[in-house]
Amino acid sequence: MRLLLPTLLDHDQGLLAIIASRWDVDLESLDRRQAAEALAATMLDPERAAAEWARLTDVERGAMQTLLGAPDHKLAEAQFSRFFGDIRQMGPARREREKPHLNPANVTETLYFRGLIALAADEGKAGMQSFVYVPADLAAALPAHETGFDLSADEDNPAAWRGADSFEPNTVTPATTAIVDDMTTLLAYLQIAQAPSDKDALYQQVGDALGPYWFGEADPARQALLIALAGSMGLASVDEGLFKPVPARARQWLEDSRPRQVRALAEAWRNCTLFNDLWHVPGLRPEDTGWRNDPLLARQTVLTYLEMVPPADWWPIADLIALVKAEEPDFQRPAGDYDSWYIRDAETGDYLRGFETWDRVDGLVLWFILVGPMHWLGLVDLGDDGTLCRLTVYGRALCGETDWPDPPAEQVHATLQPDGIILAPRTLSRYERFQVARITEWGAPGDPYEYKLSAASLRRASEQGIKPDTIAAFLRRVSGDTLPDSLASALEQWQQAGSTDAWLTQAVILRTSTDDALTAILETPELRRYLGAVLGPTAVIVRPGQEDDLAAALHQHGILVDTDD
Repeated sequence: MRLLLPTLLDHDQGLLAIIASRWDVDLESLDRRQAAEALAATMLDPERAAAEWARLTDVERGAMQTLLGAPDHKLAEAQFSRFFGDIRQMGPARREREKPHLNPANVTETLYFRGLIALAADEGKAGMQSFVYVPADLAAALPAHETGFDLSADEDNPAAWRGADSFEPNTVTPATTAIVDDMTTLLAYLQIAQAPSDKDALYQQVGDALGPYWFGEADPARQALLIALAGSMGLASVDEGLFKPVPARARQWLEDSRPRQVRALAEAWRNCTLFNDLWHVPGLRPEDTGWRNDPLLARQTVLTYLEMVPPADWWPIADLIALVKAEEPDFQRPAGDYDSWYIRDAETGDYLRGFETWDRVDGLVLWFILVGPMHWLGLVDLGDDGTLCRLTVYGRALCGETDWPDPPAEQVHATLQPDGIILAPRTLSRYERFQVARITEWGAPGDPYEYKLSAASLRRASEQGIKPDTIAAFLRRVSGDTLPDSLASALEQWQQAGSTDAWLTQAVILRTSTDDALTAILETPELRRYLGAVLGPTAVIVRPGQEDDLAAALHQHGILVDTDD
């Protein structure tokens, strides 16, 4: 920030006189510049600065210590004023009438009229904003080490970290690397499905389709995180209105070792703007009215403060949140604005505004980052229902406290059964499981995952351009060359016949009164995604399980639907 002389030169003659009276400096007969120079010379004298420091009360010294301990000896005016009060804005004439320096309203005004602090606009995290600061050369002259009160950490100091105490949880929810398995499942689904690019529609479809297949928590926020990471890492992108895997990028990640995959996901989350933690906090209902928050600020704050916690021990989440509140409460609101964000309490519907709602909004964001994304990413273990945390080796690596683990990957194989069942252990290469998922019907997730090779799955593989001989070669490789004769014969028959000899199937058919009506439906993307093969000019197959959604969508487009009993 600025030095003392330029600061004083910004003051009018009346304010310079008020400050000079405190420092016993005679400004009579001096012009404004001479007065500022004379006052600056006195204030920067170490003996005079020490004498002024000694005249401060403990509370006033505490306020100065707060500024002197901040980067560049400055804090956002909104943050400083919240603790120590505002400076009443008045011009020279009103100041002459009311004489606020004789009866300051708070600590901030006291320090301001003594010339120890000043106001200036400067570039902050939220753009240009007003700061309270101590001029740099004045800060160097003040004997800031002489506090007059005890600054040591104790139970009454909310800024004191008490994580050194011993905590042992009664129940533990260890972090896992299941997010790697579920990202593989998501990419496989995006490869074989028609997933829309619209965010809300994509969330809905993925949630409906993959709910039974997640290996980890089936949490909507975790699902949103997976989709956002796939997009931000370039593993998937929009292609002709569909959200599809990007072959080269997806393969590179899928073929990597599990520790490296975890690292890639964790580092991507740290820098990801497609996932906004605030909008997924349980109990909060943000409203999109044009305000914006930067999700990176909250994550950076958490990761910075995690450098202070015991690296291998348990610590209370509430203590870390209290520490942030005491030291950096405006971590995600650089301008100190607690009124312009439209966020409701999900239970009461009340708007949460003002600093008094900090615990219910900002504190909850910190809590969610730890028990949500960081836990899902394998970075922290949770204890006692999310009241205690402990960094995993991955978490310590993300905080820069240790190297990322990178043990050699063990080569394992899938198990092929004569009836077409394929068992894929979690330790199988994620790329190989991705390929298995493309050509099979899916069973329940687990270790191992269960898949089944069937006529339906082979037809789907054929639609993707995958030939039976390619499937046979892949199955031999992934199983360690243990392809059962029954599967080899079935694939050979499929290769020769192009399909099974015959099959029976049930389907829901959409019929229209005219061929023009069906054409209009097929040319509407919002309706076409529910439909399959066209059977004729007025008939088309409805995708399994999509009939109710199709009927609702048709009604929304003004098309009446009749259902046969």
